[in-house]
Order: sequence, then structure tokens, then C-alpha cells
Amino acid sequence: MTDAAPVLVGGIGLPWLRDLDFGTQFIKRVEHLDWPEGVVVEDLSYAAHRVMHRLQELLPGKVVLVGAMPREVDPPGTIRRYPLDLTPPPDDEVQERLAEAAGGIIDLDHTLAVCRYWKVFPQDTVVIEVEPADRNFGLGFSEEIEASVDAVLAMVREEVGSTTEEVTT
Repeated sequence: MTDAAPVLVGGIGLPWLRDLDFGTQFIKRVEHLDWPEGVVVEDLSYAAHRVMHRLQELLPGKVVLVGAMPREVDPPGTIRRYPLDLTPPPDDEVQERLAEAAGGIIDLDHTLAVCRYWKVFPQDTVVIEVEPADRNFGLGFSEEIEASVDAVLAMVREEVGSTTEEVTT
């Protein structure tokens, strides 16, 4: 790894909840691929405050987060890619999110809120999320989410300045 700050590609998912486990399963599918020097590909599917500590440890220059969040404004399988607004959330929201995280809640929004509050994200933070179709207990993705995997990989590759490879299941 170079002396430059690493680029962190992190997946956040809810284990055993089909499409909501997208971030975790995506990372498992792509971590073995060739990545440019300095790119750390890691599953961040744990409590928001632990992700915060991991970011403080790595001090990445760029973060690309991948996950699934039900926004219910787009059809299932829709991919949303956006630069993260780093404005810290209100104190009461963070307190509520931390209490839920201590109780075992893991999701992209909890992580975003807690890490924005303590200002651990670098300016260059991008979120790539998919709209889930199936939120039931179980393994594997719905057809809509499975169809989005290669497009998400291409977006992540573009963010880290890497060539595209397709993911095989």
C-alpha cells in the first residue's frame, strides 16, 4: 500500500434478510477481484459506532459505501449513487440511532448518521444503494437486485479508478 490515504469500499448489509444484505454479499463477491493499490474492500456490517472507529483507524481519503435501503420512492432494483451530504444530524437522532445500534440494528442510514455526526467521513464520500424488493428472512437476492450487481460493481470501479469486471455468483 502507498503512503497515500486509502480508498475504502465498504458494504453494509443486514445478514439473513435477502436484499437488505446486499452490502455484505456484494463485498463477498468482489473482494477477491483485482483492485488498485491502496483500495481496501471490506464488509462494514456491524454497529454504526464500530464503523466510526474503523474509519478513524483507516483515515481513508475516499469512501464508497454500498448497501440496500428501502426508500420506497423508486422501483425495486433501482440504483442510487450520490455524494454524501456531510452535514451532521441533530443530537436526538444520533442518540436514537446509537441506542438502536447497541440493540443490534445495522443499516446504512444508522452508519451514515453516526459517522456524519462525529465527522469521520472524508469529503469524498459516495453512497451507492439499491432499492430492495425482498426484505424477508433468507439467503440470496430477488431478481431485481441480482440484476443490479454488475452495474453496482461498474459504479464502484469508476469511483476507485479501476477497470470493470463482471461478478460471477
